[in-house]
Amino acid sequence: MNDRRFGHTDLHVSEICFGPMRFSAKAPGDDDQSRTGKRALERALERGVNFIHSSYEYGTRWAVGQVLKDHPQRHNLHHIIKVPVPDFDDGGVFDATQFRRRVEQALRDLHTDHIDVIQHLQRAQPNTDELRIPNIPAVHEPMMAVFEKLREEGKVGYLATFPYAPGFAAAAMKTGDFRGMVAYYNPIEMEMAGFFEPMAAKGRGFFCIRPFMAGLLTDRRVDRRRLPADDRFGDERWDAAYDRLGTLQSALGEDVTSWTAFAIKFALCHPIVTSLIVGLNTPAQVDGVLDAADGNYPDLKVFDKALEIFRAQGPVSN
Repeated sequence: MNDRRFGHTDLHVSEICFGPMRFSAKAPGDDDQSRTGKRALERALERGVNFIHSSYEYGTRWAVGQVLKDHPQRHNLHHIIKVPVPDFDDGGVFDATQFRRRVEQALRDLHTDHIDVIQHLQRAQPNTDELRIPNIPAVHEPMMAVFEKLREEGKVGYLATFPYAPGFAAAAMKTGDFRGMVAYYNPIEMEMAGFFEPMAAKGRGFFCIRPFMAGLLTDRRVDRRRLPADDRFGDERWDAAYDRLGTLQSALGEDVTSWTAFAIKFALCHPIVTSLIVGLNTPAQVDGVLDAADGNYPDLKVFDKALEIFRAQGPVSN
């Protein structure tokens, strides 16, 4: 498993980050889903993955903890966790106690003494930039105070923003305190690609979420004509995404033989991308994704072509 450096920091992590979003049941137990998911995590660690993404919101951290508690590689792993403070219903008010509680909860659950990256989410109700951007100063100053204290205690490393939208991304990165960004990124969802060049110039890094666009960019679903009648990707809200996929297929010609593999390779072709956060539920999924992350990636001409199409046609909503 290849690794990459997070911007100009001293953090080196595997190109694939294990995402346990749906890899187990939400309540501790000995069910088939959870047993398979834990084997998937064990397989990922066996193959060199050293980076794990988690959140209390997923309800699956109990299973991650069971695997890691006595694992021989436990002290060599790196963690990124979601910390949504303020959350949707907090009225935009930052709660330093809640921020610290989320970090210390993760330390216990994951059997570690250090969280390498805090993925900060500033939320509102409704969750619009019109509400969130003006509230950045009121949130950011107290957040940095508690974050710096946690860092002095050795409990956290770096801060990254999950901006939701480009407007907030620009405002958040302008503070200078975020060492990088966590965001959706794939050949269709390229809203954040415009930040890559300026971020790279300032030594920032990028963590990719949703390289498969929720499963659309996989061999199982790329041909919409073959979807089962009850598949959610048959819904009309995905029409624009499939239209964009058709445009990409025409632009790329016959070069793509497996879209599952291509989605992984595409997301890793840009050097600013540090790691892909991928939901992995079975050992077979782990092997498929890690086999694709083999260091043999497209050159930036493919990135440029996808970005040209995105800029010409605009964002795809679904």
